[in-house]
Amino acid sequence: MIPMKLLFLLACVLAVSPSSARAAEPFWFNTLIANWTDYGTPEYLDFVGEAKPQVAQVGFYGVTFYSVAHTKFGKGYPAHFPVEGTKECGEFFRKLNQEVHARGSKVVGHFNTTFILGDPEKRAGFFDWYHNGWDAKALGPKPTANPTEMLAVNAEGKLITTMSYKIGGWPEYHGCLNNPLWRACLKAMMTDAIARGVDGLIANYYYRRDCMCQHCVGGFRAWLGTNCSPAQLKSQFAIAELKAHDFKEIPSWHNPKETSPYKLAALKWTQISLKAAFDDVFITHGRKLKPDLMVAQWNHLGGFNQINGDERCLIPGDLWGRDESYLWYSTGNAASQTDLANGDLGDGTLQLRYIRGAFGPRPFVLGKYEQTRTRATIAEGIANGGAGLGFYANFKNPAGREAMTTYFGFAAKHRDLYVGAQPAAELLLLYPRSAVQRGDVEPVARFKAIGKQLAREGYVFDIVPDDIVTEAQMAGRRAVVDCASSPVAKRVPQITRLAVPAAPEDGAVAKWRKELASVTRREGAPTVVASVLSLPKRRLVHLVNYNREEPPKARTMGAGPHEEKPLAVEGITVRLALQPGERVKFVRLLSPDAEVSTGPAGLVQRAGEAAFTVPRMLIYTVAVAELE
Repeated sequence: MIPMKLLFLLACVLAVSPSSARAAEPFWFNTLIANWTDYGTPEYLDFVGEAKPQVAQVGFYGVTFYSVAHTKFGKGYPAHFPVEGTKECGEFFRKLNQEVHARGSKVVGHFNTTFILGDPEKRAGFFDWYHNGWDAKALGPKPTANPTEMLAVNAEGKLITTMSYKIGGWPEYHGCLNNPLWRACLKAMMTDAIARGVDGLIANYYYRRDCMCQHCVGGFRAWLGTNCSPAQLKSQFAIAELKAHDFKEIPSWHNPKETSPYKLAALKWTQISLKAAFDDVFITHGRKLKPDLMVAQWNHLGGFNQINGDERCLIPGDLWGRDESYLWYSTGNAASQTDLANGDLGDGTLQLRYIRGAFGPRPFVLGKYEQTRTRATIAEGIANGGAGLGFYANFKNPAGREAMTTYFGFAAKHRDLYVGAQPAAELLLLYPRSAVQRGDVEPVARFKAIGKQLAREGYVFDIVPDDIVTEAQMAGRRAVVDCASSPVAKRVPQITRLAVPAAPEDGAVAKWRKELASVTRREGAPTVVASVLSLPKRRLVHLVNYNREEPPKARTMGAGPHEEKPLAVEGITVRLALQPGERVKFVRLLSPDAEVSTGPAGLVQRAGEAAFTVPRMLIYTVAVAELE
């Protein structure tokens, strides 16, 4: 049970909305490649010209660039710079951006915001560049003579260091995003990146390392004073006198089993303050220089790690992704390994639909660390209204290159089926974000368990976080699955509300067959996940098949795209729910795969439902139902 005092936290954590500039004309896309290596080879540009992704996420700017571009260590992880020298490498990226543009793709560069490589005492790496290589003509004046004044420090005032990679044999230092001097440094770096011709920038290493500098302590103190009464400060946080209080720690991510009202408040402030920093540097400054600048953050979701992961888990809904061009959420290896015998498809269905429901009709990418199932990864992204591929665009592998070229070509040829398509499931699964914001992550486990069952049983569903869902969004549904007793769900009595028990058994969804009889579903082939999107006079049923010849357990992910080894499935029936008065004129099947069923599909229609069969599919099939 969560202590009662945690329930009062929301009363003293109100959102602060920083001013921001808006993109001139948001660019929509659903094909993207991201490469950290091999982008300096001739094969890379040949591949871009062949596959024609709408966005190429390539190139390194910000702190990574200025830490190691001028050193021999730039050739290794993470940037793999093909040339050495700040000037030489900068010119390389300027030409690379031109070449990518010439092939019809936009360029989004990786922009390291905090992760500093070097040694301040030896003036090595970043510190060497800052003292000896800063180009005032391109960057303007230095924010400070002493770069350590911009860095994160612990409670003793010592610089925070980590030893994650030991590049150059150096520890890593960390810029503080709440420090105005560091923001000024980032703005100078961004000015230079934009001058090199990028269309956008994605923030990497966007963290606060539990910094205790004057800006973090002062910012947290001011936020508490604005959002909490003296009585709340005393009862919730044991703070008797805010102005004189000696803060020992201001933690960010932490173990949810060890959370407290104070830790939750610190994490919430951390995430709100980082959003304010992002808006200041990327949106206000970046779009002042380039009004249509695409901006995003490289964030982490994993298998829905909350409080100990996810950079946005406590951020208020009105700030969540506000004014950002697209979302990138990395799952790491959480969704790249299968155990088909036990119903684990290694899919990102829940993560994709959660992001879609939280972000609205804007592009989003699931950064799966998937090196093998290239086609399945692209398919699930575009099938759920997002983009494929994300990370590991292995164009040097012939099977991977062919897969990306074929699937991106399919998405381009049929782009009219994707642009503007909206989620259209009759069943809504609520993500329990309100519970997370109270420090309770148990409903998330219920959400994951019941979501996987719904997909395995073939039901089509959308996901919306319960802290932003509206009665209007739910009014058009036929059923809602509620994992945490959402007040909104209880206020819409005309739809069936299905409450998830504290420990849902494996067959919980099977018992809801009667309540879900009027919901679109797939029958047969349990390795196939179905989603439904809607366009005027069209209903689009996307089917993604995860069946494959699994590699040995010792190498569950596989060694590369050549080991995807999908297995076809046959005899899939889709029962498409219809609104009163709707009828389907015909259904046609489309697929980028060879030797599968395409063209007209047999159709059986009755009041409230149109049933059709997909005789054979491999990985990805789209059924286009044209409505009368």
